[in-house]
Amino acid sequence: MLDPVNNHDITRPIEEEMILNKKRISAKDRAMVQKLKKELEETKWSLKEYKDLYIRQLAEMENYEKAKEREIAQITKSAGKDIIKNLLPLLDTIDAAMLKSENGHELTVVRDQLIKILGAYGFSPIDAKGKKFDPYLHEAVAVVQNDNDGIIVDEVQKGYKINNEVIRTSKVVVGKKGE
Repeated sequence: MLDPVNNHDITRPIEEEMILNKKRISAKDRAMVQKLKKELEETKWSLKEYKDLYIRQLAEMENYEKAKEREIAQITKSAGKDIIKNLLPLLDTIDAAMLKSENGHELTVVRDQLIKILGAYGFSPIDAKGKKFDPYLHEAVAVVQNDNDGIIVDEVQKGYKINNEVIRTSKVVVGKKGE
């Protein structure tokens, strides 16, 4: 038999109450599930943001490490540059002594040995005599008339490089065709 006001079966009140409780619990459960779904989505979004931030920070650290490695390599590469520059007058003195000496063989051995030792640090002389004039490697101090236009005929002062960077240009005499 149905209750005319609530439209419930009054002959089975326990069953009817169980059905009502189930509906109330289901509504609570749905609300809880919705709340948990919302929290899950927010957590997923937050996790994605932190993951993106982590990836960016990791890439930034890798770039920083690479930049530091390049900087250290550059410093190491040019560490002896100033010391070697200060040794250039010594090489010039040996060259001058070799020109004045009748037997410059001993000085040539010393000079070659010094250049070999400095070569381990990237040091090398610039070849000039007989080569084509290059303003990046040579400085013309005089021009003479001859048939070898643009060719270096004499070297007044030796030039040097460290790791292919010119630290002193060669002072040269360049030939020019006469007109």
